[in-house]
Amino acid sequence: MNSFSEIQEYLFTGEMTFASGAVMFVVAYWVISILTGLGLDALDFDLDFDTDTDVGGFDGFLGIGLVPLRWLNLGSIPFMVWMTFLSVSFLTASIAVHEWKEYSGEPVTNGAIAIRVLLNLVAGLAITKIITQPMRKWFKEDFFEPSEMVGSSGTTRITTGPTRGKVFIERQAGDLFSEARTAGESIPNGTRVTVVGYDSDQKMYIVAESPAMDEDVAATTNKGSDDV
Repeated sequence: MNSFSEIQEYLFTGEMTFASGAVMFVVAYWVISILTGLGLDALDFDLDFDTDTDVGGFDGFLGIGLVPLRWLNLGSIPFMVWMTFLSVSFLTASIAVHEWKEYSGEPVTNGAIAIRVLLNLVAGLAITKIITQPMRKWFKEDFFEPSEMVGSSGTTRITTGPTRGKVFIERQAGDLFSEARTAGESIPNGTRVTVVGYDSDQKMYIVAESPAMDEDVAATTNKGSDDV
């Protein structure tokens, strides 16, 4: 492979196309992430399921189906981090198999390509499992009772009202960025707020605008004057 066209033909022919496409997707994501500040959780999703669910029901069926994904560490670490290792492992396995046993002279069928893609993907998943296993502790979630945040101070990250909003709460154990709502009027972005409640059904905090610092000082001064 002495030219770009030969490399391109090698990477985007037959079973190599799928692995190369996966790598291109990951590279494009990280480039966009660097340029726009897109976070690791932009394409993340939750794979939590109730292990006590009745296995005879549809939810139980879905829960059982998620077990292999959990075993592969998908959901234990950010999706795009996991996908990065999978795409590279998938491509490495595809190149290794292609170099180890090239196709013979007869025409290549779609069935033969599909079998190779599947085998290469399985090998890539196995490699990804091995690589990401020690990474689980790096992304281990800080489990806490959300209602414990009631009374804490935070900052709105977008205009927060009764129907939409975000709040950023600084914590010693790790900062928290969560959905938030107000019980009344909207609060502008960047406003200091106090968490006054937690909606466990919708998993969001109820916030209210914190009193301004000068108002607190004035209230304290007035109280001191009254005492005198």
